[in-house]
Amino acid sequence: MEKRAFRLKAQPRFSELRLEFVVAGRWKLTKPFMYFGDNVNVVVPAGFTTDFDSVPRIPLLYAAFKGHTTQAAITHDHLYCEQSGKAFADSTFLAAMEHEGLPLKRRLPIYWGVVLFGGPNYKRHGKKKT
Repeated sequence: MEKRAFRLKAQPRFSELRLEFVVAGRWKLTKPFMYFGDNVNVVVPAGFTTDFDSVPRIPLLYAAFKGHTTQAAITHDHLYCEQSGKAFADSTFLAAMEHEGLPLKRRLPIYWGVVLFGGPNYKRHGKKKT
């Protein structure tokens, strides 16, 4: 089986991102990834797996919002897995999307989507930790 991987060059607020494909919809970090926010630094360890931005498979929603954020989505996934507090994770996600360069018209609907509908996903990650 051919290994698929990709590398995203470091931006001022993010370290270099190195990932490899695991299975459909899942990617694994091959080296630690860091986000340097205004008031927070997040370190995502190598080996962490992500599905990037989880968007319901409702066709219009999926087409409108899937694939617009990579680095912020990994940061958000990690904060949910660490159970850092849903409000903290969601607000960090909003800031990280801005630092990733996502325009306001894209980041606000994504942000409000996780604020309003991310609760079950946050709770699911909490059950995995216990």
